Amino acid sequence: MRGLFGMTGGAVAGLACIGLFAGCGGASADVTGSAGGVDFGRTKYVFFGGPFVIVSMLEVECEGLDFVRRNYEIGQAPTDAETQLLQFSYEPATIPEGVVAIAQDATVSASVLEITGGAFFESIATAGQITIESIQDELSASGVFEGVLFEDGTLDGSFDAAWCRNLKDR
Repeated sequence: MRGLFGMTGGAVAGLACIGLFAGCGGASADVTGSAGGVDFGRTKYVFFGGPFVIVSMLEVECEGLDFVRRNYEIGQAPTDAETQLLQFSYEPATIPEGVVAIAQDATVSASVLEITGGAFFESIATAGQITIESIQDELSASGVFEGVLFEDGTLDGSFDAAWCRNLKDR
């Protein structure tokens, strides 16, 4: 009789899908609301790394997120790619588990970035809360956010993010 260690890779992967290992199901987010001119909803383009959690409404891979920064120059697009994303930026270089308030000059800030036809728009949240429920270095992070208040809307949601090596404190 073969034990767990005698199983094939496919069988071990199957165990991951019944919840014996973290990371089952892949990256996803379910966001309600709109802000910064972007209508949010369900997406599978969710990443974390360094001091950032990114929820993108447009298809993007980790390699395409090397433009992400804490601060952007007003009116100057940081990338040529079409972009619609919610960005959480932590002041420490790493993301801790737990509840944190969101504000412009707080430990965590949030912004919505939209780049369309080369035009760049950034909306910065004035209030809200994010909770990192679990984090596994260089693997996954999950959490919820509530009442993330922008001038033109409020966002609430939950996420399971995949680690992205291109998200670094720059």
